[in-house]
Amino acid sequence: MLWLALVLPALPLQLAARGIEHAVPIAIIEGPTQRPVVIHCNELARSAGVAPGLKLAAAQALSGQLVAVERNEERERAALAELAAWGYQFSSHVVLQQDGVLIETGGSQRLFGGRTALDRLIKQQLGGIGYRGVTAQAVTPRAARVLALARMRGIEVENIAGRLDIERVLAPLPLALLEWDEATTSTLHSLGLATIADVLALPRDGLAKRFGAARLTGLDRVFGRRADPPLLYEPPARFASSIELPAELIETEQLMFPARRLLAALEGFLRGRNAGAVELTFRVKHTDRRGEPIPPTGFSIALATPERNATRLTALLAERISRVTLPAPATVLSLSVESIHAFSGLNASLLPQPSELSMDWLRLAETLHARLGSERVFQLQAVDDHRPERAWMQVPVTPDASAGRAPASPPTSSPTSPRPLFVLPAPQSLSTSSDRPEYEGVLRLIAGPERVEAGWWDAHSPAAGRPELAVHRDYFVARNDHGQVLWIYRELTAPRGWYLHGFFA
Repeated sequence: MLWLALVLPALPLQLAARGIEHAVPIAIIEGPTQRPVVIHCNELARSAGVAPGLKLAAAQALSGQLVAVERNEERERAALAELAAWGYQFSSHVVLQQDGVLIETGGSQRLFGGRTALDRLIKQQLGGIGYRGVTAQAVTPRAARVLALARMRGIEVENIAGRLDIERVLAPLPLALLEWDEATTSTLHSLGLATIADVLALPRDGLAKRFGAARLTGLDRVFGRRADPPLLYEPPARFASSIELPAELIETEQLMFPARRLLAALEGFLRGRNAGAVELTFRVKHTDRRGEPIPPTGFSIALATPERNATRLTALLAERISRVTLPAPATVLSLSVESIHAFSGLNASLLPQPSELSMDWLRLAETLHARLGSERVFQLQAVDDHRPERAWMQVPVTPDASAGRAPASPPTSSPTSPRPLFVLPAPQSLSTSSDRPEYEGVLRLIAGPERVEAGWWDAHSPAAGRPELAVHRDYFVARNDHGQVLWIYRELTAPRGWYLHGFFA
């Protein structure tokens, strides 16, 4: 096994800077409400003289444009859980830690082109979701973390690809990288011990008696001398993530930058579950106006087929967000996917397959849906009903119309008589001459009759109670002197009038 340790330095600062495209001076503060203290700051803030340990008032005096963000430990834990779910796309063995994750990559590195290519891909995608991290690889999870912590300190260390190399690589490193409690580390330093090699040189029995057996057990697990089964992370069934915006955003176009990072995180989550999404829900929180809270602004993106490609989803979002108006400045952007669906990619082939050809109109429908809204983009689905005006319904655009949200049943049989392509929204009454129907001249019946008697169950049901839903008609195909072919019918009940219902092409 080969473990990759990913550690995020200054996570609170990364969370604050994750949602803005252009860098601004940022400081993370913590402490009493009246006298908060800076605990992290970015390079722009440092260049103005701001440093950790400085009081907020003094930091603001040094940098008038400083953005101060209060530390939120709950948000940090949520971000690490999201990072672990994102890492699940690279391996099913993911361990959540206090400032990063551990990923077992030995079993999957061949799928990604080798160890170096996988390490490069992880770093690249990590930047895409808005984080920067330090990575290291070793044959035990604890040794990988020690190497990552060493690199955070600027110490050059090599990855450990074999157990025989663990002691050689780790021995010269500072013993503080073992992350023992401060009292133990201080005591060892006072005894003149500075490196891991110095600790290894101590008698094992004496080390266990003085500092506890847990220290010796932990040391053995670092070097692979004792089994170290990690607690593996299990990703959730739904995706939910948010980005807090340190600077208030007024224009909807400004939301595209944090949205791209949310969509990149969603892609990693869905790849880890081998799934896709068919509906994405965004929510924008706003600043209060004159002390009164403003309801969040919500909008969604509906997809015809399960999708997970962040580039495709970003293009659809750009179409959809143009129709969104923000009632107040935005402070938080959230993305959630309540349900995920099985994803199947298209196989490459020499000749286009029918499924590949159908994807073109589905993608067009998705784009129109995002641009125009769901109420303007739909498809028709047949309903098992003999009444022509009730034999179809509007449903969302999906590969299979039966996947629509409204219940419907496909027709059990096809009509034996011809049906026109164009049916009027409502039947049009026809005049008669000597009991013969007229439409731009006297009509000549060329086919029929086809009797349709249906709808009595709707006419007498307590829910409907509408007698007009019951039909008693004889349908005919007719032609006039101009060559037009029409679909007409005669009512079988009084007053037995003639009606035009459609035109044949």
